[in-house]
Amino acid sequence: MFGKTHTIETITKMSVTKGGGTIFIYDTQGTLVNSFSSARKAAEYFDCSHVTIIRYVKNKKIFQGKWRLTLSAKE
Repeated sequence: MFGKTHTIETITKMSVTKGGGTIFIYDTQGTLVNSFSSARKAAEYFDCSHVTIIRYVKNKKIFQGKWRLTLSAKE
C-alpha cells in the first residue's frame, strides 16, 4: 500500500471493524433514540461487547428485539 490511499468506503469499513464511527440507535418504527461516538460506547450503554454491536451494525438485524443499529443517520 505504499504511496496509495484508501477509499472512503474502505476507511469506513476499517473504522467499524475497530469499533469506531458513530453508531445511531433507532427503534423499530425508525425513530432516532440515541447515538454513540463509537461501538465501545454503545456497548457500555447496552452492557454487552463492542463486537456484538459491530455484528448487529453489519448484519442490519434487530438488536435485543427492539433496536436497529446503523452507522448513518436515517438509512
